[in-house]
Amino acid sequence: MPLFSYTSTSIENKDGDTTTKVTQNGSSIALLWGDESNVSFKVHTVPRVGVDYTIIDRLTLGGSVAVAFGLGGSTKTTVSGRGTSVERSGDSPSTTVVGVAPRVGYILPVGDVLALWLRGGFSFYSVSEKTPVNNNNNNNDSDKNSATLFSIDLDPQLTIVPMEHFFFTVGPLINIPLTGNVDRTSVRGATTTTVSNDLTQWHFGISAGLGGWFNL
Repeated sequence: MPLFSYTSTSIENKDGDTTTKVTQNGSSIALLWGDESNVSFKVHTVPRVGVDYTIIDRLTLGGSVAVAFGLGGSTKTTVSGRGTSVERSGDSPSTTVVGVAPRVGYILPVGDVLALWLRGGFSFYSVSEKTPVNNNNNNNDSDKNSATLFSIDLDPQLTIVPMEHFFFTVGPLINIPLTGNVDRTSVRGATTTTVSNDLTQWHFGISAGLGGWFNL
Protein backbone atom coordinates (compact mmCIF):
# COMPACT_ATOMS: atom_id res chain seq x y z
CA MET A 1 0.00 0.00 0.00
CA PRO A 2 1.21 3.57 -0.69
CA LEU A 3 2.35 6.05 1.98
CA PHE A 4 3.61 8.77 -0.35
CA SER A 5 3.27 9.02 -4.13
CA TYR A 6 4.39 11.40 -6.86
CA THR A 7 3.33 10.77 -10.47
CA SER A 8 4.08 12.58 -13.72
CA THR A 9 1.97 11.61 -16.74
CA SER A 10 2.54 12.78 -20.32
CA ILE A 11 0.01 12.27 -23.14
CA GLU A 12 1.30 13.10 -26.63
CA ASN A 13 -0.73 13.37 -29.82
CA LYS A 14 0.79 13.74 -33.29
CA ASP A 15 -1.39 15.12 -36.08
CA GLY A 16 0.71 15.63 -39.19
CA ASP A 17 3.33 18.25 -38.41
CA THR A 18 1.60 19.25 -35.15
CA THR A 19 2.44 17.61 -31.82
CA THR A 20 0.36 18.29 -28.71
CA LYS A 21 1.73 17.18 -25.35
CA VAL A 22 -0.16 17.37 -22.06
CA THR A 23 1.79 16.81 -18.83
CA GLN A 24 0.07 16.19 -15.48
CA ASN A 25 1.83 16.09 -12.10
CA GLY A 26 0.37 15.12 -8.75
CA SER A 27 1.29 13.82 -5.32
CA SER A 28 -0.51 12.32 -2.37
CA ILE A 29 0.06 11.14 1.18
CA ALA A 30 -2.19 8.34 2.33
CA LEU A 31 -2.49 5.13 4.26
CA LEU A 32 -3.84 2.30 2.06
CA TRP A 33 -4.99 4.38 -0.95
CA GLY A 34 -3.77 7.67 -2.45
CA ASP A 35 -5.64 9.98 -4.82
CA GLU A 36 -3.71 12.27 -7.15
CA SER A 37 -6.83 14.08 -8.33
CA ASN A 38 -5.33 15.92 -11.32
CA VAL A 39 -3.48 12.90 -12.78
CA SER A 40 -5.07 10.52 -15.28
CA PHE A 41 -4.65 6.75 -15.00
CA LYS A 42 -3.76 6.42 -11.31
CA VAL A 43 -2.31 2.91 -11.10
CA HIS A 44 0.58 3.14 -8.62
CA THR A 45 -1.57 4.18 -5.64
CA VAL A 46 -3.72 1.04 -5.79
CA PRO A 47 -3.00 -1.50 -2.98
CA ARG A 48 -1.79 -4.87 -4.20
CA VAL A 49 -1.09 -8.41 -3.06
CA GLY A 50 2.18 -10.20 -3.78
CA VAL A 51 3.61 -13.71 -3.60
CA ASP A 52 7.34 -14.58 -3.67
CA TYR A 53 9.18 -17.89 -3.57
CA THR A 54 12.77 -18.44 -2.41
CA ILE A 55 14.24 -20.45 -5.29
CA ILE A 56 17.68 -20.63 -3.62
CA ASP A 57 19.00 -19.22 -0.36
CA ARG A 58 18.06 -15.47 -0.19
CA LEU A 59 17.07 -15.26 -3.89
CA THR A 60 13.33 -14.72 -4.46
CA LEU A 61 11.10 -14.88 -7.51
CA GLY A 62 7.53 -13.65 -7.53
CA GLY A 63 5.29 -10.71 -8.26
CA SER A 64 2.26 -8.66 -7.30
CA VAL A 65 -1.23 -8.09 -8.67
CA ALA A 66 -3.35 -4.94 -8.43
CA VAL A 67 -7.08 -4.87 -9.20
CA ALA A 68 -9.51 -1.98 -8.69
CA PHE A 69 -12.91 -1.31 -10.22
CA GLY A 70 -16.06 0.68 -9.62
CA LEU A 71 -19.29 -1.02 -8.62
CA GLY A 72 -21.48 1.46 -10.45
CA GLY A 73 -23.48 4.52 -9.48
CA SER A 74 -25.69 7.25 -10.83
CA THR A 75 -25.82 11.03 -11.11
CA LYS A 76 -29.00 13.09 -10.94
CA THR A 77 -29.33 16.82 -11.62
CA THR A 78 -32.55 18.71 -10.85
CA VAL A 79 -33.16 22.28 -12.05
CA SER A 80 -36.21 24.00 -10.54
CA GLY A 81 -37.65 27.45 -11.10
CA ARG A 82 -40.75 29.39 -12.22
CA GLY A 83 -43.06 26.52 -11.39
CA THR A 84 -41.17 23.95 -13.44
CA SER A 85 -38.67 21.24 -12.57
CA VAL A 86 -36.35 19.46 -14.99
CA GLU A 87 -34.52 16.34 -13.90
CA ARG A 88 -31.63 14.66 -15.68
CA SER A 89 -30.09 11.38 -14.57
CA GLY A 90 -27.46 9.01 -15.83
CA ASP A 91 -24.75 6.55 -14.85
CA SER A 92 -21.65 7.82 -13.07
CA PRO A 93 -18.16 7.46 -14.60
CA SER A 94 -16.52 4.08 -13.99
CA THR A 95 -12.85 3.05 -13.83
CA THR A 96 -11.20 -0.37 -13.94
CA VAL A 97 -7.50 -0.98 -13.17
CA VAL A 98 -5.68 -4.31 -13.61
CA GLY A 99 -1.93 -4.64 -13.07
CA VAL A 100 0.68 -7.41 -13.00
CA ALA A 101 4.25 -6.87 -11.76
CA PRO A 102 6.66 -9.86 -11.83
CA ARG A 103 9.95 -9.36 -9.91
CA VAL A 104 13.15 -10.91 -8.60
CA GLY A 105 14.71 -10.11 -5.25
CA TYR A 106 17.63 -10.75 -2.95
CA ILE A 107 17.49 -10.70 0.86
CA LEU A 108 20.42 -9.23 2.83
CA PRO A 109 20.07 -9.85 6.59
CA VAL A 110 20.99 -6.91 8.86
CA GLY A 111 21.01 -8.13 12.44
CA ASP A 112 18.36 -10.34 14.01
CA VAL A 113 15.17 -8.43 13.07
CA LEU A 114 16.14 -6.36 10.01
CA ALA A 115 16.90 -7.20 6.39
CA LEU A 116 17.21 -5.41 3.06
CA TRP A 117 15.00 -7.00 0.44
CA LEU A 118 16.31 -5.71 -2.89
CA ARG A 119 13.61 -6.17 -5.53
CA GLY A 120 13.25 -5.24 -9.18
CA GLY A 121 11.23 -6.20 -12.22
CA PHE A 122 8.70 -4.77 -14.64
CA SER A 123 4.97 -4.10 -14.62
CA PHE A 124 2.03 -3.97 -16.99
CA TYR A 125 -1.17 -2.05 -16.28
CA SER A 126 -4.45 -1.82 -18.16
CA VAL A 127 -6.82 1.03 -17.31
CA SER A 128 -10.33 1.68 -18.60
CA GLU A 129 -12.22 4.90 -17.82
CA LYS A 130 -15.75 5.25 -19.20
CA THR A 131 -17.96 8.32 -18.83
CA PRO A 132 -21.61 8.21 -20.00
CA VAL A 133 -22.76 11.29 -21.93
CA ASN A 134 -26.37 12.40 -21.53
CA ASN A 135 -27.46 14.32 -24.63
CA ASN A 136 -31.19 13.83 -23.95
CA ASN A 137 -31.48 11.72 -27.09
CA ASN A 138 -31.91 8.33 -25.41
CA ASN A 139 -28.67 7.07 -27.01
CA ASN A 140 -25.92 5.20 -25.20
CA ASP A 141 -23.38 7.95 -25.85
CA SER A 142 -20.10 7.73 -23.95
CA ASP A 143 -16.46 8.79 -23.76
CA LYS A 144 -13.95 6.03 -23.00
CA ASN A 145 -10.20 6.04 -22.35
CA SER A 146 -8.38 2.70 -22.63
CA ALA A 147 -4.72 2.85 -21.56
CA THR A 148 -1.82 0.42 -21.30
CA LEU A 149 1.40 1.10 -19.37
CA PHE A 150 4.71 -0.80 -19.28
CA SER A 151 7.48 0.14 -16.84
CA ILE A 152 10.66 -1.04 -15.13
CA ASP A 153 10.21 -1.25 -11.34
CA LEU A 154 12.85 -0.69 -8.64
CA ASP A 155 11.50 -1.70 -5.25
CA PRO A 156 14.11 -2.03 -2.44
CA GLN A 157 12.42 -2.62 0.91
CA LEU A 158 13.57 -2.50 4.52
CA THR A 159 12.11 -5.61 6.13
CA ILE A 160 11.31 -5.73 9.86
CA VAL A 161 10.76 -9.17 11.38
CA PRO A 162 9.36 -8.78 14.94
CA MET A 163 8.51 -12.48 15.22
CA GLU A 164 8.89 -15.67 13.23
CA HIS A 165 6.73 -15.96 10.07
CA PHE A 166 5.62 -12.30 10.26
CA PHE A 167 7.16 -9.11 8.85
CA PHE A 168 6.66 -5.47 7.83
CA THR A 169 8.23 -3.72 4.83
CA VAL A 170 8.80 -0.04 4.03
CA GLY A 171 10.84 1.57 1.28
CA PRO A 172 10.90 3.47 -2.03
CA LEU A 173 9.18 2.43 -5.24
CA ILE A 174 10.38 3.81 -8.60
CA ASN A 175 8.54 3.11 -11.87
CA ILE A 176 10.47 4.01 -15.03
CA PRO A 177 8.26 4.04 -18.15
CA LEU A 178 9.11 1.87 -21.15
CA THR A 179 6.10 2.47 -23.37
CA GLY A 180 2.42 3.25 -23.15
CA ASN A 181 -0.66 4.07 -25.19
CA VAL A 182 -4.12 5.53 -24.63
CA ASP A 183 -7.10 5.22 -26.99
CA ARG A 184 -9.77 7.87 -26.58
CA THR A 185 -13.08 6.63 -27.97
CA SER A 186 -16.15 8.85 -28.38
CA VAL A 187 -19.55 7.31 -29.14
CA ARG A 188 -22.27 9.63 -30.41
CA GLY A 189 -25.23 7.69 -31.72
CA ALA A 190 -24.10 5.54 -34.65
CA THR A 191 -20.76 7.38 -34.92
CA THR A 192 -17.67 6.09 -33.09
CA THR A 193 -14.40 8.04 -33.16
CA THR A 194 -11.11 6.73 -31.75
CA VAL A 195 -7.87 8.70 -31.34
CA SER A 196 -4.64 7.01 -30.20
CA ASN A 197 -2.02 8.89 -28.16
CA ASP A 198 1.38 8.01 -26.72
CA LEU A 199 1.42 7.72 -22.93
CA THR A 200 4.30 7.77 -20.44
CA GLN A 201 4.10 7.79 -16.66
CA TRP A 202 6.94 8.30 -14.18
CA HIS A 203 6.33 7.46 -10.55
CA PHE A 204 8.18 7.72 -7.26
CA GLY A 205 6.70 6.70 -3.95
CA ILE A 206 7.19 5.32 -0.48
CA SER A 207 5.26 2.11 0.14
CA ALA A 208 4.65 -0.17 3.09
CA GLY A 209 3.60 -3.78 3.39
CA LEU A 210 2.51 -6.50 5.77
CA GLY A 211 3.39 -10.12 5.14
CA GLY A 212 4.15 -13.58 6.39
CA TRP A 213 5.95 -16.71 5.26
CA PHE A 214 5.90 -20.45 5.73
CA ASN A 215 8.29 -23.28 4.93
CA LEU A 216 7.38 -25.90 2.33
